[in-house]
Amino acid sequence: MNLKWTERNKIVANLFNPAFCGEIIRATAQEYNKHTNTNFPFAFAFLVLPIVLHKATRERMPRTVKTYFFVWVEKNDDLFFDFTKRSRSMVKYTKEALSFLLFHSKIEFEDNAGIIVTEQKVKKINKDDYQEYNEILKKAEMLGKWLSSTSDVKSIYSFLRITP
Repeated sequence: MNLKWTERNKIVANLFNPAFCGEIIRATAQEYNKHTNTNFPFAFAFLVLPIVLHKATRERMPRTVKTYFFVWVEKNDDLFFDFTKRSRSMVKYTKEALSFLLFHSKIEFEDNAGIIVTEQKVKKINKDDYQEYNEILKKAEMLGKWLSSTSDVKSIYSFLRITP
């Protein structure tokens, strides 16, 4: 996004703040990297915000990764009816968040487009006013663990009906 911060719609600017969106992506990537011997695939970054920031989807995510991702998506097909449209609408925010993380040295890209998390601490806030923020980060971490057990990018994109 090339709009100056002051020119943005205030609601959109607050909801899709690149620092906040970046922290969500970073939390997901960190958990993925922790549970695999590979780095978080760049293509997965574009799935994080449409899943975790979509309240209905986030609220229906299971508490643990014992449920397989593909099984959960199948059982919650109604949440993914418009997922392609939702994910496309979030591309600009994902790119901006990734740029923010790179600029602030929170992540790096390896040669084959894997995301390396350089700062390990996820910033949770222990105040009642930040309950939803902490819940979002918790679900982002869970998504990272989930994706680590089903790490084939092409299969996940196909299953979610996302095509190039």
